[in-house]
Amino acid sequence: MTSSFWIQRLTYLIFSFLLVVWLIVPQNPFKQTIPTPDFLFCLTLAIIFRRPNVLPIALIGLVFLSTDILFNRPIGLWTAIVLIITEFARTQFWRYNDANFITTWLFVSFLIILSTFSHMIILNIFVISQSDFWHYLIWALLTILIYPIMFCLSFLIVGFDRKNYYGKFVGNRE
Repeated sequence: MTSSFWIQRLTYLIFSFLLVVWLIVPQNPFKQTIPTPDFLFCLTLAIIFRRPNVLPIALIGLVFLSTDILFNRPIGLWTAIVLIITEFARTQFWRYNDANFITTWLFVSFLIILSTFSHMIILNIFVISQSDFWHYLIWALLTILIYPIMFCLSFLIVGFDRKNYYGKFVGNRE
């Protein structure tokens, strides 16, 4: 392991801490009627699709378990769903490594919708009180729409990989 991996992991931990604190403070800019998108889930997926070896499963589990506790959600449910989705995304990295952003965004949208509906189904199976369907649908759509911003923020954590992105944005000059 090089020190850059540890720096990237520490930066992810700091970013996730800042996102959680920003959502917990009373000066939250979003109204309570509109669900807040899951910024941390988008950031995690963006990093997994850029560099899958940066975030270990234990770090993702620790961050999302702490958010379950802090946001007063069923402890471990969203963490388990996120771990399953991120590990599945990690196995699909080779398919989307050379794909353009729109294709990756569509796949991430599928993963977000899959995780949202699996969360709803599990809550219904165990008869746990939850919000209505439209709340979850709006939450999933806002999370999908916020993904490009989190993808851009992921460049601050894992850096800009000139080898993978130079030809896609500038054009191949080989």
